[in-house]
Amino acid sequence: MFKDKDIRNLVAIWVVGTLLAFASAALVYSFYSPAAPGGSPTETSPITNWIFQPSTTVAEMVRVNTAWTVAVIFPFLFAPIITLLYIIGRFNEKNNPVPATFHEHLPLEVFWTIVPAVVLVAMAVPAYGVLRYMEKPPTKPDLVVDVVGAQFYWQYTLPKYDVTVTDEGDGKDPLVLPVDKAILLNGQSFQVNHAWWVPAFGVKFDVIPGRINTSWIRTKREGSYKGQCAELCGTLHAYMLIHVNVVPEKEFYQWLKKKGAKFPPEEQEYVAALLGEDVTATALATSTTTNH
Repeated sequence: MFKDKDIRNLVAIWVVGTLLAFASAALVYSFYSPAAPGGSPTETSPITNWIFQPSTTVAEMVRVNTAWTVAVIFPFLFAPIITLLYIIGRFNEKNNPVPATFHEHLPLEVFWTIVPAVVLVAMAVPAYGVLRYMEKPPTKPDLVVDVVGAQFYWQYTLPKYDVTVTDEGDGKDPLVLPVDKAILLNGQSFQVNHAWWVPAFGVKFDVIPGRINTSWIRTKREGSYKGQCAELCGTLHAYMLIHVNVVPEKEFYQWLKKKGAKFPPEEQEYVAALLGEDVTATALATSTTTNH
């Protein structure tokens, strides 16, 4: 028969289960080891994990939300297992020769109906906030990048500067982006479904034929980042790797110049000052490129 001490023991079990769950969440959250000073991700050792080294606000929010989800659901992993072991030991035939005859317990039924519902709400509200933030691109992005998934490579176009690069998975011609800038990604495909995924950015969005999907990033740390196509797109799917170099703004404009960028008139003076060049020379170079 159930006694008062059994109730107290079960309450203690659920308290222990909850504490173990929060300890597990803290462990998950602690799986974050920031890059050491001067130890930014490199081409040979790119950062690819959103848990260990998130590089964007979205990735940080996903990591926090993961830890929170572990905290609220793991009590239902630990406590029932411990409860089962307790009941096996406490109410076996040897220790409890006369079994109880009751088969209903209204307070318990109310408990295991209401509490899981509250837990679902506790999970859903923060997750919805992350999704809303993730799916709401900036209204005035600093840069727009058109992402095209092909069979089997990635092509990136920066329409503002009329620059296009093709990443065939070998990293020889990576996408270069400025650090700490709001970047809008417009993705589409011409043959089959793809998904552009860079884990450290916390971003994975579908690139499919017939429509343009959007996403956005704002990286906080410089370095080389690696990702891959996250859809089974065909025979060379495994080789559709993604390479992104996040650099200071000056290096970004230097890269644009090497790619023959056409700088808009309102930006020429700023670029020239940033690169330490003559404004007239920059404007002339841009004009010459445009004429060609």
